[in-house]
Amino acid sequence: MIGELASSQAVPPNGHTSLPQAGGLNRYQLQGLVRSGLLSREGSALLPSTAAQAWYRSGDPSLLIETLHINVRFVGEAMHALASTPLTHEQLLRLAREEYDLPWTTTGPVHNRTAWFSVTGMVDLFDRRLHLTDSGRDVLARLALGTPEYADTRVTARLTPATGAVADLIASLDGTELRARADGVNLYIPGTSANGGSLDALHMLTEAAIPSIRDTDFFRLVQANFPKAQTLATARTAKETLKALGLIQRASSETWSATPGAITWIESGEALDLARTVHASIAFFGEVLGELDATGRVTTGALAERSVRYLPNRQRPLSRAAVNTRLNLLEACGLVSRLSQTLYRATPLGLAFKDSLPCFSPEDAPPGRPADTDAGYGPSNRPDADRQGGLSGEEIAAELERAAHDSANHKRLEKVAVAALGYLGLPGEHVGGNGHVDGRVRFGIGAGSRILGVEAKSAATGRVVEQPLFGLADHRAEIGAEITLLIGPGFERRMLREADDDPAIAVIETGLLAEVVRRQDHTPLTLDQLVPLVDPGLRAAQRREAISGFWQAQEVRGRVEYAIVDLLNAEAEDPLEEGGWLDLTSIRRELRSRGYRVGEDEVEEALTFLAWNRIGVVQRSERGYRCTASVHAAGMRIRALGHQWSAAAHHRKVRPSDQEGQP
Repeated sequence: MIGELASSQAVPPNGHTSLPQAGGLNRYQLQGLVRSGLLSREGSALLPSTAAQAWYRSGDPSLLIETLHINVRFVGEAMHALASTPLTHEQLLRLAREEYDLPWTTTGPVHNRTAWFSVTGMVDLFDRRLHLTDSGRDVLARLALGTPEYADTRVTARLTPATGAVADLIASLDGTELRARADGVNLYIPGTSANGGSLDALHMLTEAAIPSIRDTDFFRLVQANFPKAQTLATARTAKETLKALGLIQRASSETWSATPGAITWIESGEALDLARTVHASIAFFGEVLGELDATGRVTTGALAERSVRYLPNRQRPLSRAAVNTRLNLLEACGLVSRLSQTLYRATPLGLAFKDSLPCFSPEDAPPGRPADTDAGYGPSNRPDADRQGGLSGEEIAAELERAAHDSANHKRLEKVAVAALGYLGLPGEHVGGNGHVDGRVRFGIGAGSRILGVEAKSAATGRVVEQPLFGLADHRAEIGAEITLLIGPGFERRMLREADDDPAIAVIETGLLAEVVRRQDHTPLTLDQLVPLVDPGLRAAQRREAISGFWQAQEVRGRVEYAIVDLLNAEAEDPLEEGGWLDLTSIRRELRSRGYRVGEDEVEEALTFLAWNRIGVVQRSERGYRCTASVHAAGMRIRALGHQWSAAAHHRKVRPSDQEGQP
């Protein structure tokens, strides 16, 4: 099929080609061929690239493989691996994940590449292994190969320039326009997020608004095409999402029409035109790519917490759902890649796209906004101002990420690593100096506490290269430590394997440590829950998953407590129910109706907490449970406990002489 396309004339970019040899390729498959270097865009049409035409005319399969290698990751590199020894598809997948940091979870992408090798005679498959042929070795000798280190560096990507109304949108984005964008809090795109499904949904719904569509017809269109969007409220949210994304606008009191930017995207079929239109319409879209570029790998939870710095019209961060919608759309446009369920990375195309955009900077926020007050806390009322010299969790985490790449000043990372651990409840001190441990911290209190050594390694490239580990045992002996915490932005594969295999070394990536510090203010972990962070029995790659379980449990617990107060309030407001009492069985039934399947013990524990006299928002009797305060009052009382502790810590620091004459 690729050969037939190479011999064809222009193909419309929307994929609705009349060419029988195109095989019904949709626009996303055609765009994939563009990114592979086999098709090129000429105005509103797609044409075979110069390389594709040269291959078709000559019939030389090596030209095809060379073109694919230049434009697609892990083509020549896979051939290089096969040159050493025959491998299975599973072994190639493991190599792609471990050596080249590719986010693949199945062998599908490997099969796609080896299929090219097979049809061109570059490999031979037998005994379940792929064997590189002589012709494959000849082609391999002419390829310039990437390395694992090269895979992490910025690669120049070619951007399709903005045109028409989309170009006008981007040109108009000055500081005022960037601040005026919608917050994009409640976003819902029907359809699946994978395989271009979200783009298909947006394309169909936007195209239906050309020239215009009535409200009722729009709702019917959503309900008819998306099984999970059957309610009127869901269809209305989808419409409001298209409005927020800058794709539709009011044409009358009852009709909507596509915006000029949306029409440009529909005509071009270029995903970047959609991304530009969305960036011009909602806050924290293109800026997400900047966060991924600045901090490397980052989770959706961390992005949600940082989002408040980019929302000049809002005092609170976005929800994870709102951030996930942005990430799914960026992924569908090829601007980010998903490394795990919650971990993302900007692609080379995404980095180039970010550099081409006017973006909002937290430094541009007006005085007193969240960007200047660390997520809403002023310098005098941060709840953690009594710790680490007044630094907030966000400040410590940001310094940790910066110091991790400052290889010219190794003490900077040493000091902030100790400060970060102290913020989590592991007090300690910086030591440093040749032949000495970088720092020491204590895990636990009293006779059961343990001393841990801290070794912090920075690297400008983001990956610490081979360094000897044999001296760490002497450092532990010097301070009476049982375990070494080896902290750095990332580690070269062989060094990481050696450290992970050492039963006295716990490898902690600075990205994870920064995330734990940031989340400690909102989803605090106890020392018992922090054990996976410092457990040398876990490999570095296992720590985030182990800790995520505790975060998730705490978040579920908070949502269940909120739901209990909310449903008891609703019961109290029901005129047919006297007193608003509900027994435990009824409460569990109501929770299940809201999607919470929790055990009886968990519900009773939550009710006991809410009935505690320091909070006192739930009353218990032989009739069951009822609420004595609103949801808002409950939240205020819980927050007040934290302020009381901060006030008590401040009171303890006041000198006795300052208290003379006070009652």
